[in-house]
Amino acid sequence: MLIPAMLMAVAQAQPAVQVPSTLAAQVEANRVAHPGEGILVRVPATATYAGSERFNLYDVADAEVHVFVEADADKRMRRLWWVQFESYLPSMPHHHYDYSDNRRGELGGVTTWFRSNPVSTAGPMRAGSDREHVYAVLQRAGIAIPAEVMNVRMVQLLDDPKGTGQGARRELMVIYSEDLALSGKTLAELTADGKPNEHWAPIEAGLVARARESVAIERK
Repeated sequence: MLIPAMLMAVAQAQPAVQVPSTLAAQVEANRVAHPGEGILVRVPATATYAGSERFNLYDVADAEVHVFVEADADKRMRRLWWVQFESYLPSMPHHHYDYSDNRRGELGGVTTWFRSNPVSTAGPMRAGSDREHVYAVLQRAGIAIPAEVMNVRMVQLLDDPKGTGQGARRELMVIYSEDLALSGKTLAELTADGKPNEHWAPIEAGLVARARESVAIERK
C-alpha cells in the first residue's frame, strides 16, 4: 500500500499543464471563426456575445468557450449558445472522445451527435468544469441564469472522418439552451426519478428543431 500512496502523492505534486491564454478562435458579431480548425460557427444575429475563456480542463484538455445569449429586459437568460472547442493535451495520448451512445444526425452536412434534456442549474458544480467557466462568463456579463433550463448538446468530432463517434481527440461542441419556463412546464412535470418522462418527448422535438435551425457550422 505504501508504493501506490507515494505515487499518488507525486502525481498530485505535479504542476498543472499550461494551455495558451490567448484565444484560438476569433469573434465578430454573431460568428466564431477558428482558423486552425477551418470552422465558422454562426448563431442568430439577435444573440449578444457575453464573453469567452480558454482554460485547462481537468489537466487533460485544452478548452475554449464562447458564449452568446438572448436575455429579457431584466438580463435574465432566455436562450443561450455555448460554443466550445476542445482537444486532449499531448500529455494525454491515450484519451479519446466517445459519443457513439448519443443520437446521430447531421449539421452542416457533417455527422453530429445530439443529446437533449431538461436540467436544474442549481446545486454545486465540479470545480474547474467547463460549465463553471461558462457560468463565470455569464456572471461577469450580468446575465441571470434560470433555475431550470432545457439543453441540446451538439458535438462534431474534428478528427473522425468516418463519423464513428469514437477515437477522436478534437471536438467542436455547441450547447443550445432555453429557459424551461418558456415551455410552460417545470422540471418536476417533465421528469421522473431524475430522468425525462413521457411528457418530455413532444417538447424535446421542438427544442431540437430550434437548436438545429439556430446554429450554422461551415467548414473552410
